[in-house]
This record gives sequence, structure tokens and C-alpha cells, in this order.
Amino acid sequence: MRQREIDRLLRQEKTSGDHSLRSNAMHRATSGQLPRTLTAHEWELWYAEHGIPPEHAPELTDTKPASWWKKLAHYLLPGQ
Repeated sequence: MRQREIDRLLRQEKTSGDHSLRSNAMHRATSGQLPRTLTAHEWELWYAEHGIPPEHAPELTDTKPASWWKKLAHYLLPGQ
């Protein structure tokens, strides 16, 4: 009786899949998804091999609002 219960639990565990850190890391590494955590050097190597994805590309336009002193200088000295 107890052995049947153990066998049943072991079969369930096998069908549920491997959720270990190693398994998850291997799945991410082979799935083609962007890595989540790399060192700066590892990111450089990854970019060299795969290119820079759009999510990591720098913005081409300056989206920051002008600082107050630049606005004031433009207002007071319109020629500059």
C-alpha cells in the first residue's frame, strides 16, 4: 500500500517537470530570450554576438525637458 503511494507521487513529480534553477537557466539560455542578469562584460559579449535589442537601444531623441536655467537663458537671451 505505502509503496503504491510512493510510486504514484514519484510519477507525478516526473510529469510536473524540472523547476530547478539549473533547468530554468538552461531553458532561458536555449530559448532565445533576452538574458535577465549579466555582468557588464557579459553584456558586451552578448551584444557583440547578438546585437543590441530594441529594448536596450538608446533613445535617439532627447526626451528630457529643458532645465529651468536653460529656459531662463533662452527667455532672457533669445539670440543664443
